[in-house]
Amino acid sequence: MVDQSTEPYVSLALGLRAVPGGYAVLFGAGASVSAGMLSAWGVQCDLIRQIASIDGVEIPDGDDGPYDWYVERFKREPAYDTLLAGLSVTASGRQALLRSYFEPDEAEREQGIKQPADAHRALARLVADGHIRVIITLNFDHLIEDALREAGLRPTIIRRPSDLTGMIPLHAQRQGVVIHLHGDYLDPDSMRNTPEELEKYEQEVDKLLDQVFDEYGLIIAGWSATYDPALVNALKRCPTRRFDTYWADPYPLSSAATELLKQRRGTYVPADADRFLTRTADAVTALAERNRANPHNIATAIATAKRELRSDGPAINLHDTLRREAARLADHPLRTATADVPQPELETERERRCIVWEAETETLAALAAVTAYWGNDTTDRYWFADVERLATVTLGTGKKPLNDLRRAPATLLLHGAGVAAVAAERWPLAARLLTGPRAEDMLRKADMPAAALLGPETVLGLHTSAARVHNYLKPIFIGHVVANESAFTEAWERFEYLRLLVQEDAGNYMATPHVLVSGMRGDYRPLASQWLDRELEQGDQHPLLHAGFLGGDFERITTTQKTVDSRITEWIDQIDRNTLRAINSSGPFYPDELS
Repeated sequence: MVDQSTEPYVSLALGLRAVPGGYAVLFGAGASVSAGMLSAWGVQCDLIRQIASIDGVEIPDGDDGPYDWYVERFKREPAYDTLLAGLSVTASGRQALLRSYFEPDEAEREQGIKQPADAHRALARLVADGHIRVIITLNFDHLIEDALREAGLRPTIIRRPSDLTGMIPLHAQRQGVVIHLHGDYLDPDSMRNTPEELEKYEQEVDKLLDQVFDEYGLIIAGWSATYDPALVNALKRCPTRRFDTYWADPYPLSSAATELLKQRRGTYVPADADRFLTRTADAVTALAERNRANPHNIATAIATAKRELRSDGPAINLHDTLRREAARLADHPLRTATADVPQPELETERERRCIVWEAETETLAALAAVTAYWGNDTTDRYWFADVERLATVTLGTGKKPLNDLRRAPATLLLHGAGVAAVAAERWPLAARLLTGPRAEDMLRKADMPAAALLGPETVLGLHTSAARVHNYLKPIFIGHVVANESAFTEAWERFEYLRLLVQEDAGNYMATPHVLVSGMRGDYRPLASQWLDRELEQGDQHPLLHAGFLGGDFERITTTQKTVDSRITEWIDQIDRNTLRAINSSGPFYPDELS
């Protein structure tokens, strides 16, 4: 049992962060109540009442009244196939009957009824962020699937035992798997709800449940454990408890549930699914932000990496950490998630995903920066190919800003390593970073240097995005990679300006940059452009050209440089004259802070 001095949602959030994918969710009927759904029992009772009305019988109110009447009248237990057959002779008619219970009509849609509730959307956030992969539901509705798809995921759906054949292993379900243990309303033959149907599961179903209850921690909500003997038995026969169990219910647990919770040494949470899952998802996000904000974690990783790089032997632990972090990001659910979120929620979801990517990428970006600064050609191979790997995405559906965000890890990695390479004056590495890795512009169907597609504003979606990446990298660099803020700012300016040249050369729209600019109306130039002038005085012998930056073509570089500077001047000239007069008198400025 978890520490009772800690709020359950906090303990669970810590567990989800510590073991991503280590918990499974079990939803009962209570998890759908706030969405306006009838329970499976409620649907069955309503169908029986309709059959009784055809016979001219009005069944008195009471939970067992319809069931008892049906057994007495037909001498058999009610089952969905026979109930539906008694109300409609056609398959389409029977399907329409069921749809009316689980799909909203126009009025219900306007009221938000029969649509994902807070619990379903919180669960979708946890799946999208890689914390949950396995969901078992006893409900016939599609609220979980709808919420997952709203979050841009494409879950695997298991509706009947035969669907388990050939299923991708649970640990590989990056988009989530939803197991309809008692069937799906779109497949009436799969639906089970009578005592006889719930007494025993098929062998393959029992095998799956044994695996889940043995290998995963459990988050249970909306289930009483009173009417499902086969599921209760599956929990009882599990002898192990690898991770914690949390059982959320706003009312006292039934005796059966209490016994199961005691066996698993779990934690009772006196809250409904909406409240508990939402608070848990919020806590997971908060922990991710806190982990990023805690400099001790990254400082320790950086110090360890620097010790390895100074040693005589191969930096094996650094290599393995970089490979592990890159693989984890490449497989992250947000990389393949679609982006079909309602327009009013777009900005909130964009910011949430930005925060997730910043937290998830920090270790890789920091260690790549250290390796780019202190390393060599051999250690560059530990991470270099991951720029292209993380910049490569498939054409997505839904909202473009969320699809563009899938390249966020590549943007943070490129800038972390690139700024470090410039700070160390490792010009061949900087040139290779800017022109070597390739990626496809999905809209133009054009292959180009990945650096041309990884601009902060292009990927993160706001005109302040470049400043955001600058501020993200600053605490990683200062005191760990470079000595002070001045050295970091100088390296950032020079790398980002070189990247802007690549972006312009590729024909991509150039967003407002976060580089210091000076000059007067009609003639503004980045300080980094003036630096490049001095560097190019060496002509073709400069290491950047020698390493093939923009084809090693001096004229191509200087022509692109003039175009970039001209575009920046045009932007600044659009700013109010009084504002410009004030900033000109105070020295170099960032144009993106004025727009």
